[in-house]
Amino acid sequence: MIIIYLETNSIMAIAKGRNKELEDFVYQSSDKLKFVIPSICLMETLVAIEREEKRSQSFSQTIQIEMNEGKRNKELANSDSFVNYLELCLIDYGKLLRDFRKRFLKILEYLKNHGELIEPRIEILESTLNAPLIPGKNQKRDDFILQVILVHAQNNLSMSKVFFSENTKDFDNTNIQQVLANVGINYFSKVSNLQRWLNEQ
Repeated sequence: MIIIYLETNSIMAIAKGRNKELEDFVYQSSDKLKFVIPSICLMETLVAIEREEKRSQSFSQTIQIEMNEGKRNKELANSDSFVNYLELCLIDYGKLLRDFRKRFLKILEYLKNHGELIEPRIEILESTLNAPLIPGKNQKRDDFILQVILVHAQNNLSMSKVFFSENTKDFDNTNIQQVLANVGINYFSKVSNLQRWLNEQ
């Protein structure tokens, strides 16, 4: 069994259709792989969804205002076609949102059946606040996620472990990779490299 640690960005990338390679890798994975996710990532995905809903509401309201203006300006050239275009935009946008929600629920259902949540502890949060591994005042959540993963890995030293994240800004540096390596975790930011490594095992 090989542990594959995932974080918030991977869940959202699959839900939003941003990374087909990652999506195929997760859904077509073998029973020899176990996806492990810090439970705080679920809260982060909820925050991201609330942000999306707020943005979509603002967008829809703006389009509706412009449609009403277009309908009032009947004598302006192309006003009818402009209104029709906006109406089509709203319809397509609604389809995008429904597809996003459907895809998000699908990845949650998959992880419910094929994944494992790991819970944080107060001591880990204290470590993030007092001795963060990722520098920067706005990196506390990523640091918290990292330290939760490290504690879990420390308790599973005999198992092969991988951390996949496209967040190269925070995780793809020499210091963090060394910290991961110390507990037997290989870091990958590209599915092709991860797949190549798995084929060699």
